[in-house]
Amino acid sequence: MLRMTCPTFTAAFALMVACSGCGGKPPRAHFEGTGGFSYDPPKGWQVVQFPGLKYRISHGPAEDGFAPNINVVDETFSGALTAYVDLNIENMKKMFTDFTVLKREDFQTEDGLPATRLIIQDKQQGRMLRQTFCFFGNSSRKYIATCTALAQQGETLDDLFAKSMRTFRIH
Repeated sequence: MLRMTCPTFTAAFALMVACSGCGGKPPRAHFEGTGGFSYDPPKGWQVVQFPGLKYRISHGPAEDGFAPNINVVDETFSGALTAYVDLNIENMKKMFTDFTVLKREDFQTEDGLPATRLIIQDKQQGRMLRQTFCFFGNSSRKYIATCTALAQQGETLDDLFAKSMRTFRIH
């Protein structure tokens, strides 16, 4: 008979509870329990708390005084994911200057979760940025993962961001 010690049982139980909403799949490397999501940041990136944000961000090495980064926000929206993306684009047009949509496409995560990827270029605080927004949702909770780099880096981080966001998991 297998006998588990109390700490072993506690750890096993905690993992079971954490995975109960994700089909029994364990959390990814960057796990936000209160947010109900996880993903694998690009290799070598750091996960840190950023002042004013609800969830931790992941970031890569700085170049020209800017570190490429991924941050996630969530919001209640009971409509379809497509409608949520459309509303976000309308808001971005109002918020950002020099706003251009470069690409919009549907994709699926490794777990089969439907998602939309939107790549834009815009100007914020005097810098031209290239941003990839990945939209995910389950019922009335939607998530936006924003992957940001300097525009001058062009497409060099697109594949890195896409690979990371395909690991996004809702728990």
